[in-house]
Amino acid sequence: MIKSCFYKDRPAIAVKCDIFSALFLPEDGAKLVSFKTKSDDEMLAQAKGDNYRRLGVDTSYVESECSAFDDMFPTIDPCEINGLEYSDHGEVCRREHQVKSDGDRVTFVCELEKLNVTFKKTAFAENGALCIKYSLENHNDFDFPYIWAGHIMLKGEKGAYVVSDFEEKSEKRVMFGKPTDLDKAHVLEGYGDNKEYKYYYTEERTPLKCSINYPESKKQISVEFDNDIVKYLGVWMNPGDLNGMYNLAVEPCTALYDNPVNAKKANKYSCIEACGRVEFSLKIKYK
Repeated sequence: MIKSCFYKDRPAIAVKCDIFSALFLPEDGAKLVSFKTKSDDEMLAQAKGDNYRRLGVDTSYVESECSAFDDMFPTIDPCEINGLEYSDHGEVCRREHQVKSDGDRVTFVCELEKLNVTFKKTAFAENGALCIKYSLENHNDFDFPYIWAGHIMLKGEKGAYVVSDFEEKSEKRVMFGKPTDLDKAHVLEGYGDNKEYKYYYTEERTPLKCSINYPESKKQISVEFDNDIVKYLGVWMNPGDLNGMYNLAVEPCTALYDNPVNAKKANKYSCIEACGRVEFSLKIKYK
């Protein structure tokens, strides 16, 4: 079921079924701002306050709402490629999206005019999972280097940990911060026990799957993809350091190291062919 509603003071669109309720913000990057279970447990990290702190075209991402699940496209860190400026944390999360719905599915479309690229995603409930189908279309007559990353911030709980196809001792590259123990960097420490940090697994896995396990509350939320487009995984731990929030985050992505320039140097990059399209899907499940 698709239904219009509000999240804080912002217009929202709900995708609901018997298992979950998911809220998207069409005027704020089509952000997945809430994912609640049938028992009304919120699984995504929430920012404090009754008013939503909107992200503008040229304002700071971390000083905005900075919560839940934003789509990062075509970059995370700002850069310039082919004379095109790629904004901090991308363009998509800063833009209003057009909405189309048939009652069972809702599609969000964002035309990125200065990049000459169309971003589209369609959300719906299927077999107890939230499904999101993505389409990234390049209208340029040259290849378009990009990163898509799911900036999926989940609520914190001491001892919550990331499960994936990567071994604990798999090679990692730390982007910032310092894990107390790199082999246990996938486990969230207690509130205030460390500063925030982020790392990437340097290898790829397809089809990519990962989950967050909460041993204390005996919950799990998982994310899985359908093909080989999204094949890398970043992990960000925030034990109360940034904005006083307590969260862990998985960042499934198409390329490594936060922007396409870095990814190209490492030969871990992605691009959309001239006048081409890239498509992939994800499923979010709770148990």
